[in-house]
Amino acid sequence: MAEQLPKLRFNCFLLRSGLASPTEALREPYRPDGKTEMSPLLPVAGAPEGVTAYFRARSEKTPPWAVALNPLFPGLNNALNMSNRLVIFLPVGERIFAVCFGYGSSTLEWSAIEPNFGLRFAARRLNPDELNEIRSRRIDASSRTQSVQISVGTDLRNFDIMLEGEFVRKLVGELDGEGLSIEGLGAIVATDSVAFKAETNLGRVAEVLGMMLREVSERRVKDELLFVDSLEPLRSNSVIVEQLELLLAAKVFEGMSGRLSNRMNDTTMAALDQYVLEFSPPDGISIEDVESIEVYHGKLSPHGSVQKLESMTFVGLRDALASFGQRRFGKASFKNVKLMARGHDGEPASQMQPLKNWLVFEAGDGIRRYILTLGRWFALKEDYTERLNEDLTEIEVVTEILDLPAWDVGIHEGPYNLKVAAKCPAFICLDQVDVRAGDGDEVESCDLFHENGYLVHVKRYNGSQTLSHLFSQGFVSAQLIAGDIAYRTGFIAAVTERGSSFVRAAEDAPRVVTFAIGFSKDGQLPADLPSFSKVNLRDFAKRLRGSQVRPTLCRIQIID
Repeated sequence: MAEQLPKLRFNCFLLRSGLASPTEALREPYRPDGKTEMSPLLPVAGAPEGVTAYFRARSEKTPPWAVALNPLFPGLNNALNMSNRLVIFLPVGERIFAVCFGYGSSTLEWSAIEPNFGLRFAARRLNPDELNEIRSRRIDASSRTQSVQISVGTDLRNFDIMLEGEFVRKLVGELDGEGLSIEGLGAIVATDSVAFKAETNLGRVAEVLGMMLREVSERRVKDELLFVDSLEPLRSNSVIVEQLELLLAAKVFEGMSGRLSNRMNDTTMAALDQYVLEFSPPDGISIEDVESIEVYHGKLSPHGSVQKLESMTFVGLRDALASFGQRRFGKASFKNVKLMARGHDGEPASQMQPLKNWLVFEAGDGIRRYILTLGRWFALKEDYTERLNEDLTEIEVVTEILDLPAWDVGIHEGPYNLKVAAKCPAFICLDQVDVRAGDGDEVESCDLFHENGYLVHVKRYNGSQTLSHLFSQGFVSAQLIAGDIAYRTGFIAAVTERGSSFVRAAEDAPRVVTFAIGFSKDGQLPADLPSFSKVNLRDFAKRLRGSQVRPTLCRIQIID
């Protein structure tokens, strides 16, 4: 009987095509002749042809807490953090993988790595009924990070995470096994890399990676994981990214950017519309631990090199940048300007990270959409955008039917709703009317109720977060009117009190829910909504239809 080889977890990154040498995938200090160069290891006979390995022996460093506490507890200066780094460059067909152990992945030059390879494989081959972990970040103004682990593999629905509209950063689960002869890989960990268990037989590891390459190029994405594959990472040195960063700089540094606007006008991105631009702390920052966020820019000057954010908002960021005085900002400022969070003890609560990592941005048009999140640029694949837009055409637009009056920019939502009810006999106003469910919760049934049964929910468009609340409100109230006796009774009573001619329509409710959205200038519904809002709208429309309620849209013109 052949001796069984020990198993290891292999963490594998796909290198980009066209590198002159695998060592270009190492960060400059770790390359041959670098300051902390990795030592080449010569493989013995039996290793796959062309394989090379680079190793850096353990480095020792006294941790900061030991230095700080040593005066109180002498001897702590003997504490050491130790790390080893190993990277194996493994040829697989015409491609090369970097297989990392220890802290090996920290030596890689990320511009030389094919991003999302592990997730692209997972979108085709993980079993949606056998998932263990999901980590994602919402692509909207909230930028909410979600991380859910379930020890026993379970159905995707049990995670209660809607993956559409999310930048999925990690999936862990089992292969579906259909048509595969590979067993014993354990849970697949998919990020930019793909990790799995295998015996220490590099030839066998190369076979597994070869299979994964074929699956990514030939196999269709699973419907449940379609959005995972729809975000196409853009190369940081591409012309598209350069132009997108000019566009972003023109928006972020407006009034502080010198000739930037003129440069922007010469690019193909100048005509793109902005859908989202928000300040958003990177992952790993616990807001409750943050006392302040500092903005650093360049060398010392009469105006100072550090400013503090008065608020963790885009306006707060703009104010901090303006406080630097006469300095001019441009595209390079996304790297040169850095931010760091400090805790209540004055110590750093985050690493110092470039400004770009603290922004979420979306721009595009009817077909193209480009997204920045966590410092990375993505294009939303055109076929996904087209499918999303096509699905939204099924939602009826009732702007001409309801004929809601224009909305003065200086009037808030409440007064506008009262104005509509006073001016238009076909509506009554239920905005802020107390209607309670059986459990005592107060839920607004709608803002305006139409004589033909339209439950109209009104919001001025000022970001995807506002729209998420609008869509949720429309669905929840419809569910309560249909299924909660106390709420339904209260709703009909509220309608009766405000107009006896509306009672028959109230008794037939919910039949139609209308999302009425106020747009300034020439914004169109649903074409000019942010991508996440479109995804959210499609989801809630589907839920309403499942409850036998018709979803509709209505555009309100905002006027100066």
